[in-house]
Parts: sequence; C-alpha cells; structure tokens
Amino acid sequence: MKKASLFLIASAAVLMAGAGTQVLAQAAAPAAAPAAPTPPTFGAAVPGQCVLDEQTAMSTSNMGKSASDRLVQLKGQVDAELGAEGKAIEDEYKALAASQKTSAATPAGKTAWEGKAQAWEEKRQKFQAKVQQRNQEMQYTQQEVMQAIFQKMIPQINAVVTAKSCATVLSADSLLHYDMTANTNGAATQTSFLYANPAMNITTDVVAKMNASGETLPAFDRVKLDQPAAGAAPTK
Repeated sequence: MKKASLFLIASAAVLMAGAGTQVLAQAAAPAAAPAAPTPPTFGAAVPGQCVLDEQTAMSTSNMGKSASDRLVQLKGQVDAELGAEGKAIEDEYKALAASQKTSAATPAGKTAWEGKAQAWEEKRQKFQAKVQQRNQEMQYTQQEVMQAIFQKMIPQINAVVTAKSCATVLSADSLLHYDMTANTNGAATQTSFLYANPAMNITTDVVAKMNASGETLPAFDRVKLDQPAAGAAPTK
C-alpha cells in the first residue's frame, strides 16, 4: 500500500450589510487541525520477520543525499536551458503579433509576415519536443541513479539481515502506513508511522551500514536521448 497524505484546509467568510451602516466583512477562523493520533501499541515482534523501507534508506543515506543534490543541479541546468529558449520564443511571438497589422498593409508584407510566422511555429514545435525530451531524460536519469544506489545497498542489506537473523524481509511499501501533514500556525508538521512493531524495522541499521562503508556513486550526468555513446546503441 502506498503512503497517503491528508491535507485539511478550511476557511469561511461572512459578509454583513445593513441600511445606513458600513459593510462589514469578517473571515471565520480556520478550523483547528485534527490532533495527530497516537501510534498503536504493537504486539510482540515476530521472530525472524524484518521490515525495510527501501525508499527511506536510499534517500536518507549519505549516498542518496549526494545523488539527490546532483539531480537537483542537473534539473537546474535543464530549467536554465529551457527558460532561455522559451523566453526567446515568447519574445519573437510578441514581435510577430505587434507587426501583423502593419505587415498586412501590402501583399509583399503579408507574405513575408506569414513566412516568419511559419518559421516561428516550427521553432515552437521543436521547443515543445525538447521540453518533453528533457523531462524524459531527467526521469531516466533518476531511475538509473535509484537502481545504482539500490545495487550498492544490497550488500549492506545482506549484512544486516544476517546480523538480525531475519528469515523474511518485508518491504515497508507493502504494509499499512499513516502519513499526515498539517499546517499549524503557519508551520507544517508531519506525523507518520508504519503499522509494524518498530523492533522489526531494519531501515536505520541499513542506512548506518551504508554510511559506514563510505562508498559513493560514480559521477553521473543527465541521460541524453539524442546523443548515444560512440559505437553504442541508444540506451533508451
């Protein structure tokens, strides 16, 4: 079962008016956020049964944090590239729109303007295709990075499983979660817990093993769908 978040937003306004009086507007106070529930008291841990939250392990480990920082950097590069091109296309469109009326005054001017408009449309379509491609490239890059982190995490999982004498390891995603984010006095507070005895959760141990290993991911760049390596077939 995937984690779910609950957002509660409540607001109301009352408008009052009377003859010979000023119009008053009063906003009702937001409804109080519901109190976070107390986690249940679990039964005894099942011997030999362990639980691992793979996503949390990957994202909170030093390796995962470093990879996340790099992905943010790559996304910033993509945003800068597309932002500049998008702005140029928008400016060209404004110039075309502004010159349309005067260009239509003569047949030659109209023909020239239509040629420019057609060229602009081709640029717009190419730009849209590039936006889609860059989004796909970032998705593929993230997928490959997550796979690489997980592969490096396997030996650490195996070590913890052996040390804890786990007979079975359940993925946290397959278990019931409670996950709620509430806005209290302008500050976001999050309450979450997994419906499993915490003594069975080996996520923290796996993260500690990963960090202690000091292992890092090789440097990586954005997957480029239009630039396969020399002599190699496209990866996607």
